[in-house]
Amino acid sequence: TDIQLKHTQTQLDKLKKTNIFNMTFHIWHSGHFGTINDLRLGRLPGVPVEWNEINAAWGQAILLLHSLANQLNIRLERYKLVPFGNQSYIEVLGEKKKDLPLFGNGGLKFFWNTKFDHAMVAFLDCLQQFKVYVEKSGNGGFNLPYRIEKDKIGDSQGEFSVKMTLNSEDRKSGS
Repeated sequence: TDIQLKHTQTQLDKLKKTNIFNMTFHIWHSGHFGTINDLRLGRLPGVPVEWNEINAAWGQAILLLHSLANQLNIRLERYKLVPFGNQSYIEVLGEKKKDLPLFGNGGLKFFWNTKFDHAMVAFLDCLQQFKVYVEKSGNGGFNLPYRIEKDKIGDSQGEFSVKMTLNSEDRKSGS
Protein backbone atom coordinates (compact mmCIF):
# COMPACT_ATOMS: atom_id res chain seq x y z
CA THR A 1 0.00 0.00 0.00
CA ASP A 2 0.99 3.64 -0.37
CA ILE A 3 1.32 4.15 3.41
CA GLN A 4 3.74 1.23 3.77
CA LEU A 5 5.78 2.39 0.79
CA LYS A 6 5.99 5.94 2.18
CA HIS A 7 7.01 4.61 5.63
CA THR A 8 9.66 2.36 4.08
CA GLN A 9 11.02 5.23 1.98
CA THR A 10 11.22 7.44 5.08
CA GLN A 11 13.15 4.73 6.95
CA LEU A 12 15.50 4.26 3.98
CA ASP A 13 16.16 8.01 3.80
CA LYS A 14 16.98 8.01 7.53
CA LEU A 15 19.39 5.10 7.12
CA LYS A 16 21.15 6.82 4.22
CA LYS A 17 21.88 9.79 6.50
CA THR A 18 23.19 7.60 9.33
CA ASN A 19 26.93 7.62 9.92
CA ILE A 20 27.77 4.08 10.95
CA PHE A 21 31.05 5.17 12.53
CA ASN A 22 29.27 7.62 14.84
CA MET A 23 26.78 4.92 15.75
CA THR A 24 29.43 2.29 16.42
CA PHE A 25 32.26 4.23 18.07
CA HIS A 26 31.48 6.74 20.82
CA ILE A 27 34.61 8.80 21.52
CA TRP A 28 34.62 11.02 24.58
CA HIS A 29 36.49 11.45 27.85
CA SER A 30 36.12 10.52 31.49
CA GLY A 31 38.19 12.81 33.69
CA HIS A 32 41.77 12.66 32.41
CA PHE A 33 41.10 9.64 30.22
CA GLY A 34 40.11 9.50 26.59
CA THR A 35 37.37 6.91 26.10
CA ILE A 36 36.03 4.88 23.23
CA ASN A 37 32.70 3.15 23.82
CA ASP A 38 33.07 4.03 27.53
CA LEU A 39 36.38 2.14 27.77
CA ARG A 40 39.24 4.17 29.24
CA LEU A 41 42.38 4.39 27.16
CA GLY A 42 45.13 4.64 29.75
CA ARG A 43 45.96 4.75 33.41
CA LEU A 44 47.42 7.09 36.01
CA PRO A 45 49.21 6.38 39.31
CA GLY A 46 46.25 7.56 41.38
CA VAL A 47 43.56 6.09 39.12
CA PRO A 48 44.09 2.41 38.45
CA VAL A 49 42.41 1.09 35.32
CA GLU A 50 42.29 -2.65 34.72
CA TRP A 51 44.35 -3.91 31.80
CA ASN A 52 41.40 -5.73 30.26
CA GLU A 53 39.62 -2.37 29.90
CA ILE A 54 42.69 -0.67 28.39
CA ASN A 55 43.24 -3.60 26.01
CA ALA A 56 39.59 -3.51 24.90
CA ALA A 57 39.83 0.27 24.37
CA TRP A 58 42.92 -0.15 22.18
CA GLY A 59 41.09 -2.87 20.27
CA GLN A 60 38.22 -0.47 19.56
CA ALA A 61 40.62 2.35 18.60
CA ILE A 62 42.57 0.19 16.15
CA LEU A 63 39.32 -1.19 14.67
CA LEU A 64 38.02 2.34 14.13
CA LEU A 65 41.21 3.62 12.47
CA HIS A 66 41.50 0.45 10.38
CA SER A 67 37.87 0.78 9.24
CA LEU A 68 38.18 4.48 8.42
CA ALA A 69 41.40 3.91 6.46
CA ASN A 70 39.76 1.08 4.51
CA GLN A 71 36.66 3.19 3.83
CA LEU A 72 38.85 5.91 2.28
CA ASN A 73 41.24 3.45 0.60
CA ILE A 74 44.21 4.84 2.53
CA ARG A 75 47.35 2.78 2.27
CA LEU A 76 49.33 3.37 5.43
CA GLU A 77 53.11 3.51 5.19
CA ARG A 78 55.35 1.51 7.53
CA TYR A 79 52.52 -0.28 9.38
CA LYS A 80 49.50 -2.53 9.01
CA LEU A 81 46.74 -2.23 11.61
CA VAL A 82 45.48 -5.63 12.79
CA PRO A 83 42.22 -5.34 14.76
CA PHE A 84 41.90 -8.42 16.94
CA GLY A 85 39.69 -7.41 19.85
CA ASN A 86 41.55 -6.98 23.12
CA GLN A 87 44.70 -8.45 21.55
CA SER A 88 45.00 -6.10 18.58
CA TYR A 89 48.43 -5.30 17.24
CA ILE A 90 50.32 -3.39 14.57
CA GLU A 91 52.46 -5.21 12.05
CA VAL A 92 55.66 -3.46 11.00
CA LEU A 93 55.81 -3.63 7.20
CA GLY A 94 58.98 -4.95 5.65
CA GLU A 95 60.16 -6.65 8.84
CA LYS A 96 59.52 -10.36 9.19
CA LYS A 97 57.44 -11.29 12.22
CA LYS A 98 57.70 -7.86 13.83
CA ASP A 99 54.38 -7.32 15.56
CA LEU A 100 53.77 -4.54 18.05
CA PRO A 101 51.11 -5.55 20.59
CA LEU A 102 48.57 -2.94 21.64
CA PHE A 103 47.71 -4.91 24.75
CA GLY A 104 49.36 -5.66 28.04
CA ASN A 105 48.85 -7.21 31.42
CA GLY A 106 50.94 -5.04 33.69
CA GLY A 107 53.58 -6.53 35.94
CA LEU A 108 57.21 -5.55 36.31
CA LYS A 109 58.37 -7.44 33.21
CA PHE A 110 55.75 -5.64 31.11
CA PHE A 111 56.95 -2.20 32.15
CA TRP A 112 60.48 -2.91 30.94
CA ASN A 113 59.23 -4.29 27.60
CA THR A 114 59.16 -1.43 25.09
CA LYS A 115 57.01 -3.17 22.44
CA PHE A 116 53.81 -1.67 23.90
CA ASP A 117 55.38 1.79 23.78
CA HIS A 118 56.45 1.21 20.17
CA ALA A 119 52.91 0.04 19.35
CA MET A 120 51.37 3.21 20.78
CA VAL A 121 53.84 5.39 18.85
CA ALA A 122 53.11 3.38 15.68
CA PHE A 123 49.38 3.93 16.24
CA LEU A 124 49.97 7.69 16.50
CA ASP A 125 52.01 7.52 13.29
CA CYS A 126 49.08 5.78 11.54
CA LEU A 127 46.65 8.35 12.95
CA GLN A 128 48.88 11.18 11.73
CA GLN A 129 49.03 9.59 8.24
CA PHE A 130 45.22 9.37 8.26
CA LYS A 131 44.96 13.03 9.29
CA VAL A 132 47.33 14.19 6.53
CA TYR A 133 45.47 12.15 3.90
CA VAL A 134 42.05 13.53 4.90
CA GLU A 135 43.34 17.12 5.03
CA LYS A 136 44.95 16.79 1.57
CA SER A 137 41.77 15.32 0.12
CA GLY A 138 40.05 18.62 0.85
CA ASN A 139 37.59 17.30 3.41
CA GLY A 140 36.89 20.66 5.01
CA GLY A 141 36.18 20.74 8.69
CA PHE A 142 38.27 17.70 9.65
CA ASN A 143 40.45 18.59 12.59
CA LEU A 144 41.95 16.44 15.30
CA PRO A 145 41.62 18.12 18.71
CA TYR A 146 45.27 17.52 19.64
CA ARG A 147 48.61 17.90 17.90
CA ILE A 148 50.58 14.68 17.29
CA GLU A 149 54.36 14.70 17.14
CA LYS A 150 56.14 11.34 17.24
CA ASP A 151 55.31 9.91 20.69
CA LYS A 152 53.63 13.05 22.02
CA ILE A 153 50.09 14.40 21.99
CA GLY A 154 49.58 18.02 22.91
CA ASP A 155 47.79 21.32 22.72
CA SER A 156 48.60 24.93 23.61
CA GLN A 157 48.78 23.96 27.30
CA GLY A 158 51.51 21.34 26.87
CA GLU A 159 52.05 17.79 25.75
CA PHE A 160 52.18 14.22 27.01
CA SER A 161 54.21 11.28 25.83
CA VAL A 162 52.18 8.11 25.24
CA LYS A 163 55.16 6.00 26.28
CA MET A 164 54.91 4.16 29.57
CA THR A 165 58.54 3.08 29.97
CA LEU A 166 60.33 5.58 32.18
CA ASN A 167 57.47 8.06 31.78
CA SER A 168 56.81 10.25 34.79
CA GLU A 169 53.25 10.76 33.49
CA ASP A 170 53.66 14.45 34.28
CA ARG A 171 52.65 17.11 31.81
CA LYS A 172 55.51 18.53 29.82
CA SER A 173 54.98 22.27 29.57
CA GLY A 174 55.68 24.90 26.99
CA SER A 175 55.03 23.44 23.55
